[in-house]
Amino acid sequence: MRCFALLTVLLLTGCTSTNHVPSSGTEFSLDDCTPFLNCVSSTSSVSLYYVKPIQLSAPLDQPTWDTVKAVATEMPRARLNDSRFGYLDMTFHSDLLHFPDYFEVLVSPDRRSLDIRSQSLFGFYDLGVNRRRVERFRHNLVERGVASGNSQALKSAD
Repeated sequence: MRCFALLTVLLLTGCTSTNHVPSSGTEFSLDDCTPFLNCVSSTSSVSLYYVKPIQLSAPLDQPTWDTVKAVATEMPRARLNDSRFGYLDMTFHSDLLHFPDYFEVLVSPDRRSLDIRSQSLFGFYDLGVNRRRVERFRHNLVERGVASGNSQALKSAD
């Protein structure tokens, strides 16, 4: 019975948002993805988990950051956990079962791009939800004029 319980926990457990986030500033990096297929990150060195950073149209300033934050919080089922200039920590909940997914945005040191990480808390595979969420976020930023580049074809992000 203990073996079954342990196996169940391992099957359902993913990872959380980035550990050791300092209380101020943006001089840290987002955590890597776990070996499960439930995460995407612009800082990953593994192509399976990699998404491109979001290139900004101009170096990040306060009005641009306000737009980035607004775009993120306007997305469906989004909840803001932590925010400061250059860093967002959010939770999204799936539509049907309300499973939590963690979403982080961190400005690069040169303030010209945003690193992104999105990961499901539960399960080994996310059915591509996190990648679609990142691409929808990118697309929305391009539409608002704060990011440049093309976003990939979008499907429902949740």
